Amino acid sequence: MAKAFAIGQGMKRVDKELLLIIVILFIAILIRVWGVDYDLPYIYHPDEPGYIVISQNIFKTGDLNPHFFNYPSLFFYINALAYIPYYLFGKSLGIFRTPNDILPPISLAMGVTIAQMPTTVLLGRIITISFGVGTVGVVYFIGKQITGRAMVGILASLMVALSPTTVWHSRLITPDTFVTFFACASFFASILVYQQGRTWQYAIAGICVGFTASSKYNGGLIILPLLLAHFLRYGKAAFKQPKIYLALLLCGIGFIVTTPYALLDSTKFLADLKFEVKHYSTGHAGMEGDTLKWYLNYMWKTGGVIYLLSILGILFGIVRHPKETSLLAIFPLVYFVFINRFIVRNDRTFLPLTPFAFLLAAWFLTTVFDKMRNRQMKLWQSFLSLTVLASLVIAVLAFPLSKTIVDTQRLTTVDSRETARIWIDNNLPPGSKIAIESYSPFINPSKFSVQGFGRLIDHEPEWYVEKGFDYLVFSQGMYGRFYQNPERYKKEILQYEDFFRRFNIVNVFTDGGYEIRIYKVK
Repeated sequence: MAKAFAIGQGMKRVDKELLLIIVILFIAILIRVWGVDYDLPYIYHPDEPGYIVISQNIFKTGDLNPHFFNYPSLFFYINALAYIPYYLFGKSLGIFRTPNDILPPISLAMGVTIAQMPTTVLLGRIITISFGVGTVGVVYFIGKQITGRAMVGILASLMVALSPTTVWHSRLITPDTFVTFFACASFFASILVYQQGRTWQYAIAGICVGFTASSKYNGGLIILPLLLAHFLRYGKAAFKQPKIYLALLLCGIGFIVTTPYALLDSTKFLADLKFEVKHYSTGHAGMEGDTLKWYLNYMWKTGGVIYLLSILGILFGIVRHPKETSLLAIFPLVYFVFINRFIVRNDRTFLPLTPFAFLLAAWFLTTVFDKMRNRQMKLWQSFLSLTVLASLVIAVLAFPLSKTIVDTQRLTTVDSRETARIWIDNNLPPGSKIAIESYSPFINPSKFSVQGFGRLIDHEPEWYVEKGFDYLVFSQGMYGRFYQNPERYKKEILQYEDFFRRFNIVNVFTDGGYEIRIYKVK
């Protein structure tokens, strides 16, 4: 009777956990799907069009060489595979006859693109959303497995579900959400290596490390928890255990199988890899300088007290649970030091460490709650303690959620790229020769003579006069980054000011907080 009662209670507990994680996953899906089509049929993100074209070319030609290695290939292969059901479904409806009927996006400049088939953009973004939601689920299992507390996993997974960082990148056709997912999957397998040490767990961990590195090169640092897990389990005998060598072999195999042209086209691979390292080391306008200060500020703006709690979680946990805490903290700590060595800093580079910080914060909060619950306190002390704890829990959830909502509302608000596009189409003379810079409105190339540039200041004002341009379109997305840091970009600001004085302004749009300027050359 007692045994049956215990089983029943256990099943109820499992049912509650299952219901909670299902609700969290549902929230994660809803919040990521909201705004997924924010720019269509245009594509505002500068990188998405190129990635779409690479994936489409792999599918259309069967050539597995992406001919692009600034990032590894797994991300492109996954997106290329998604075109199989997409094409077959379209063919069954009579939309496609051959794979070449799937049309690529048309780009005039960086961030100035129209999708000829918007469903191809939605396809890629939905794939990324799937990996983003998958990360939420994996984080739940990590929290439960490493601490033995389901509540740690539930709280951490909810943080991942609501985080403005994870939500934003879950909507983009970029590899950043993929590397985060595989890093979490690899870490989960590494926990099992530490706790159980079975051969298949080493194999899964090794393969996932390879997949993580094959999503983005910096993801290779996720090998550190695997190595630490092995040494924590076996101590001095660690080098004598063949399972770790199997795992290391599978790390390499996992990478090479999913980025095979690292070997088969090694010259191009090494050249692109060198370019990417140089890019992060030397600078990217608008994303460079004061790296540590920028990341700390970004952590506060997007997570509030979460990252402070994660640091407390490390300090507290290293005393109470030194092995488990070391295992959980080694990747985010080393990774954070690593990314601060580069002059270029951005949110996508920061993304992979967020689930680990959330797990540390959730573990700390849960531990504090347990200690308060088990401690004998006076009524007022108990009330005060619970109020403080409840406020912290609300803060780690409500603050990121509010930021996510505000960001999504801004994302889905029509801005000047759209209003200026409509105005240009309706008011400028057909056939006008127009120069645009990156992140400008998409101007109909069949109605106007349009030429795109990275920055309009890459040529002198007189050059545009000599070449017969009628109008120049400037975008805050390009020139605005220089005005945000006037000390660093004095030269560029002077160049833009020269243009603004030299030519007559036709119209200025500021809708949605995004400025577009149109100048007449003649």
